[in-house]
Amino acid sequence: MLEKLKKFFAEVKSEAKKTTWPNREELLASTGVVLFILAVSAVYLFLVDLLFSGTLGALLQKF
Repeated sequence: MLEKLKKFFAEVKSEAKKTTWPNREELLASTGVVLFILAVSAVYLFLVDLLFSGTLGALLQKF
């Protein structure tokens, strides 16, 4: 049991050494893309919510 655990952590350490991290430019570019998609999604959901709440309000006033 202890040997399996040691082997597991040795393999984790080996795989972690293979990890490559983005440089500053790549990080900023990726962050910009994420923020842009977040903003577009927020505006889209706001408009859909506005449409549904207006439609529901109009239906409730009719009945």
